[in-house]
Amino acid sequence: MQGKTYSLKKEYSAGSQMWFSTETKLDNNIRKCSCGVIALHDLAQYKGYIKTPKGRDEYKEQIRKMRKGGMYVVPRLGIAPYYYPLLCNQYLIRHKVGLRVGWGHTARNQLRKKAADIKKLLEDDYPVIFAAGPRYPFIFKNKTIPLYTADRSKAIKTVKSHYMTVLAVIEDGDDIWLKVASWGDIYCIKLKDMVDYSKYAYPFTTRFYKIYEKKRRKSNGS
Repeated sequence: MQGKTYSLKKEYSAGSQMWFSTETKLDNNIRKCSCGVIALHDLAQYKGYIKTPKGRDEYKEQIRKMRKGGMYVVPRLGIAPYYYPLLCNQYLIRHKVGLRVGWGHTARNQLRKKAADIKKLLEDDYPVIFAAGPRYPFIFKNKTIPLYTADRSKAIKTVKSHYMTVLAVIEDGDDIWLKVASWGDIYCIKLKDMVDYSKYAYPFTTRFYKIYEKKRRKSNGS
């Protein structure tokens, strides 16, 4: 399938392996509600603030330290999208990481403008975090976002109430696709599907977050 692709400047290797299995209770607990922590970790790793782990055990240890060091997760619920930037920045400031997470924008309509905003961040070499927010319980519990294969073939699964990382924007005619990372796997989603999903989620919870470097204060002598 053809299309013009806008992607990060270097290969995205953070979380490139499926380091979380169903083998242990710890893995299960992390997989159930730590996707927001994974997204922040992989962003910080890509930008060089966290060293690339040598294997699954080291990766898991880094996630454990993040959770204990400020990225607090509500058991079974995870991190609310409203609260996510505050929690991220609290962690980043505490650990002297020169990144910040801003509110960005919601996934409502204006597809071309959203694609342009995401492309700008990718061109500046920032992986983009987005949240597929929680839906209204019971009423729209069956609403999800289809996930396609990395080459945009048939949808293989769906996603809901989940943080993921955008690695590229693909424009193919009238269709806008996002290449995303989730739990070490690479998928594609249609930006339109995200917008449609947002109509059934709590207001402003399906959104992209703006990533930027902390501005250094100029000294008096500069």
